[in-house]
Amino acid sequence: MILQKTLLIAFCIVAILSSRASDFKLNSPDKNITIEVILKEKIYYSVSFKGDRVLESSPLTLSLENTMLGANPIVVNSKQTSIDQLIKTVWGSRKEIHDHYNQLAIDFEGGFSVEFRAYDSGVAYRFVTRLIEKQVIVKNEEVAFRFNFGVSAWMLDSKSYETNYKLQNLDVQNIQNFNNNKDKIFLPVFIQPTSKVKIAITEAGLHEYPSMFLDRGNDYENYLLGTFEKYTLTTKTGGFSNYSQVADKVADYIAVTSGTRDYPWRLLVISDDDRTFADCDLVYQLSTPCELKETDWIKPGKVAWEWWNDYVVEGQNFKGGVNTQTYLYHIDFAAKYGLEYILIDWLWTYKYDLTLFNPEVDLKKIIDYANSKGVKVILWCPGHILHKQLDKALDLFASLGAAGVKADFFGREDQTVIKMYEDIAKATAAHKMLIDFHGATKPTGLSRTYPNVINYESVAGNEWNKLSDNKVTIAHKVMLPFTRGLQGPMDFTPGGMRNLQSGHNLRFTLPVVHGSRCNEMSLFVLYNEPLKMLCDAPSVYEREPEITRFISKIPTVWDDTKVLEAKFGQYLVEARKTGNTWYIAGMTGEKAKEVTLDFSFLGEGTFNAQILKDGPNADRVGTDYLFETKQITNTSKLTVQMVTGGGFIIKINLKHQNESEYEY
Repeated sequence: MILQKTLLIAFCIVAILSSRASDFKLNSPDKNITIEVILKEKIYYSVSFKGDRVLESSPLTLSLENTMLGANPIVVNSKQTSIDQLIKTVWGSRKEIHDHYNQLAIDFEGGFSVEFRAYDSGVAYRFVTRLIEKQVIVKNEEVAFRFNFGVSAWMLDSKSYETNYKLQNLDVQNIQNFNNNKDKIFLPVFIQPTSKVKIAITEAGLHEYPSMFLDRGNDYENYLLGTFEKYTLTTKTGGFSNYSQVADKVADYIAVTSGTRDYPWRLLVISDDDRTFADCDLVYQLSTPCELKETDWIKPGKVAWEWWNDYVVEGQNFKGGVNTQTYLYHIDFAAKYGLEYILIDWLWTYKYDLTLFNPEVDLKKIIDYANSKGVKVILWCPGHILHKQLDKALDLFASLGAAGVKADFFGREDQTVIKMYEDIAKATAAHKMLIDFHGATKPTGLSRTYPNVINYESVAGNEWNKLSDNKVTIAHKVMLPFTRGLQGPMDFTPGGMRNLQSGHNLRFTLPVVHGSRCNEMSLFVLYNEPLKMLCDAPSVYEREPEITRFISKIPTVWDDTKVLEAKFGQYLVEARKTGNTWYIAGMTGEKAKEVTLDFSFLGEGTFNAQILKDGPNADRVGTDYLFETKQITNTSKLTVQMVTGGGFIIKINLKHQNESEYEY
């Protein structure tokens, strides 16, 4: 009876707010999305898509130490604008992004505004403050997403980015055991408010402010609430192998910040077309533009990597490990196949002082040899120690000729650590070095501001095949382009050559991967990973030079991208172009899929297409694949069969017309 009364009260509150005439309306350029803003005791907003309400009236406030912005709001001014522009990228899925939106800025009494934006593929809002105080304490930000009953959601199934998405119902009777004091939901979260529409909840433009997570509301509504880590006052050494600085004592507030600032965007990506989620630039569009005057030195590329395969060396007269000879061996492999980088992962330096080197690793000799071969070197570091020794360490690395840093084990997402990412991005840029964030938060657009931020992990990537036999499944791999890929670049590290359709046996040395060989190779095209590792051992790749040459030539960034077919978490087919070359790739999850490809996006001419596809036995023998060559025109149709956990890649070079031979 109490539950029924509570549900009735909650329904009445929603009904009252929904029935009230909106104070402001904002439509997307195509008019499919409408934001309605209602001003009562708080600021409320709701969202409709093609005439159907997909987000119920939801409040937004910002609680400072002595006041709550958004409580009893009084409008001072409002302005609507329309922006239609092209954003030129340094790297990404395309050279130019069409940035088209309508904006509503409402100025309120008390020195603050709320800006709403409506895009054809989503909506966003943020607080903007112009307070007389130079510094303010943020006690909390009320970020709320209220949905109707009967709504399902794809959410990460544990408190980590490095886990799997699970579909569950949001109704209270289905999540009665959710504990707001202990549990939190990592972003992005994907809501299905109707049978056709999906909504991704996330954030963008995060600067000097804690990351947002979600909690369940404490009432009986389908209510997701933003939650934030408290401001850390003191830390202690902890985490894996004591690489992190974990919170020891925290404040009762979430941020200390300037009274004049733009707060992060709260973003909803909304669509009834799954292709939208597989190729979405909204996080990038909502982020601070590039701060760097020169970007020509930023070179995405592929990396020979030793840790995943456990430093395996075969057929050589030395023992593989964290030693100089192993890295010289990796440099020779990288140079042979045109890979731009090698990575020297952990244990080459003392964990608490990056200027103290492992005597088994002659860093100067390695970097000098790499430079002589046209290969660059990236160095792994614990993130907190790097930040502590930032200028000292980077000066040393730069003097030795290192091209970049992989920073790991950040462990927290409070305001202090988020600023740490920005400090490292800015300092590495000043040294003209790349930065790859591992053991990290999700990307929220820092790569636009500092394009030397080339990768983030925040994903259950291939490294988990060394640690778990059921996490990086074929279902997980095909889910990632729609979910984690929406946030920005990810450090998944593809390229495993022991491909199994069943019987995954956990092993730390030379791990195995789920799915077919072509499924794994398709990740080199389909995943947004500008710094892309080849995770397996050089000797393993050398046994199959045909496929190694093929993947080594695949670009890691693109001039254009087209999603040809997509079904959320089930299959994906994309065409990507760099220069004169198109790559068309597909992958599937737990169901086999036949696709018929339309090449109408090609220009005039007849072209030879190199095709890497699942072999006839790939459903049982994961390593079975076929190479073939066909002639293609822009009127051609080509049918490709993908097995369960399968995939394919087609390479078409527009310069190679009517040639009988085309080297793999």
